[in-house]
Amino acid sequence: MEENSEQKVRESDSSSMRCGYRSMLRYVGDLRRCRWQIIGTLFFGILSGFLSGFGVPVLLKSVAQHVFSEEHQSCLLLIFYCALPIFLMGLRSISGYFSTCLLAFLGQKILMSVRLNIFQKLQRLPLAFFRRTQAGHLVSRALNDANLIQVSFVSIAHELIQRPAMLISAILAITYLCLQQANGWILLLLLFLVALSGFPIAYFGREVWNRNLRAQEKISDLTTRMTSNLQSVQEVRAFCMEEYENSRFRHTNCAYSKAYLATCFAYYFIVPSVEFWAAIGISIATFLAYLLHIPGETFLAIVMALFFSYDPIKNIGRLYGNLQYSISALSRIEELLAEPEKPKDTPGLPLVKKLRGEIVFENVSFTYEDGAAVFSDLNLSFQPGRSYAIVGPNGAGKTSLANLILRFYDVQKGIITVDGHDIKKLSLLQLRSSVALVPQQPTLLHDTVAANIRWGCPTATLDDVIQAAHRAGAMCFIEKLPRGLDTVIGEDGSFLSGGERQRLALARAFLKDAPILILDEATSALDTKSEREFYGVLSQLFRRKTVLLISHCFHWLPHVDEIIVLDGGFVVQRGAHAQLIQEDGLYRRLHQSFVK
Repeated sequence: MEENSEQKVRESDSSSMRCGYRSMLRYVGDLRRCRWQIIGTLFFGILSGFLSGFGVPVLLKSVAQHVFSEEHQSCLLLIFYCALPIFLMGLRSISGYFSTCLLAFLGQKILMSVRLNIFQKLQRLPLAFFRRTQAGHLVSRALNDANLIQVSFVSIAHELIQRPAMLISAILAITYLCLQQANGWILLLLLFLVALSGFPIAYFGREVWNRNLRAQEKISDLTTRMTSNLQSVQEVRAFCMEEYENSRFRHTNCAYSKAYLATCFAYYFIVPSVEFWAAIGISIATFLAYLLHIPGETFLAIVMALFFSYDPIKNIGRLYGNLQYSISALSRIEELLAEPEKPKDTPGLPLVKKLRGEIVFENVSFTYEDGAAVFSDLNLSFQPGRSYAIVGPNGAGKTSLANLILRFYDVQKGIITVDGHDIKKLSLLQLRSSVALVPQQPTLLHDTVAANIRWGCPTATLDDVIQAAHRAGAMCFIEKLPRGLDTVIGEDGSFLSGGERQRLALARAFLKDAPILILDEATSALDTKSEREFYGVLSQLFRRKTVLLISHCFHWLPHVDEIIVLDGGFVVQRGAHAQLIQEDGLYRRLHQSFVK
């Protein structure tokens, strides 16, 4: 039973490695536009490898023969032979330099492509994915894993171009030098030892892949721990949790260090094992050279050629280890890129005329992926030009209602229509362009005030931004900022108060001017005075729009056209405030609780 389990694990690992190789080849294939850089990399890399493997040993023999010859040499000829190594090594160094620089350029292209693919994928993934995935893991894949692929690519491609050329050239040099000697063919048996040195590479390379995969998971945990702590700086200090957080980080950091060292122990054993075989080969070569009476300069050239044959194998072993690093990182990235995109646009959907904002739920049933049921055969309608308040206890389905309208999730049963069009048959771009959302915690960028307002409509002019800020009542505090609209407001608007952040979110909604407006607990962080000012400005935005006001606060509810009371995913009451407050129902109990 255990043998079958181990075999399945090995088969799974082999399958993952094959997928990783195919994925890497696909990214390399994306470099087709850089064909001249690729040609240059290949040319300089092969030239550098050939000059090392064949040029250096053969030149060394020729120089040694003439410089240490018993015959008298002219001064000019001696200077010529002494200068040859300078020319050869200079040409070898220059070609290696150009090959490495071109590879760095190509590696950066691959890194940009990988990170762009990850970022674009994250923009298309459903909210359900982010509910079950830690942000730190995603950051780790986009930065750490992608950077590891880029570094490994440069290293791998450098070795893969130069080292095989060096190995083949060195083998040709050994063959050429040995066949020049009587009985020199016996020395060719040394090439058999060169082949044997590949076995430790294969074994330890697989170990590197397995161990590095675990190390990458641990560094994701480390990134998550760091991200989580930075996002809760205030709470950590308020609850005196510094030591607890230190302990958790220390434990996670230790786990990553152990996983990383385990990878290093396997990776760094590759080179010594190859060097051990190289020592055996040189020892045998020395013994055979003595028996066969091979001249000193020829023996020196053969040893140098042997070195240049083992050195590529040693570096190919390092290359194989780096390849396992990058394949394990790429497998984690490919796992992310393979995540299903739901909801997803159907290609070729026609654009409809501008939507008015009539929303209808017909027999809608919806359950989250974790099994939490929200709606069952829900029927509900919203008319354009009217304002609606959605109220109810926690878990009643208020926010889920907004999420379904925006198609953050797809319903399992029934349909939702806007102006008679099934939202699944509308493009996501057109649907979401027709909805302005003011959430409970508006997301603000570490950018200028103008850039944050323009986020609602990137093509808006500066005049449009100023007008939206005036309508949202935001210019009164914007004008007091050091640089006005050009003031950078800090990460998530840290330099602004809660009311000021909500005003900027409202300015976005004014700028977007969508026919459907959804306010999801938009005033929960405001005091009573700020909330009244907020709704005073908001009344201007209600005109000619379908407004859905999700709130636990009842200050503004008498001013909306209709109130919808949800409980357990069902509509239990519906009507105006004056009507519902007279009924002995959930709305009156919620209102009384709020007043108290």
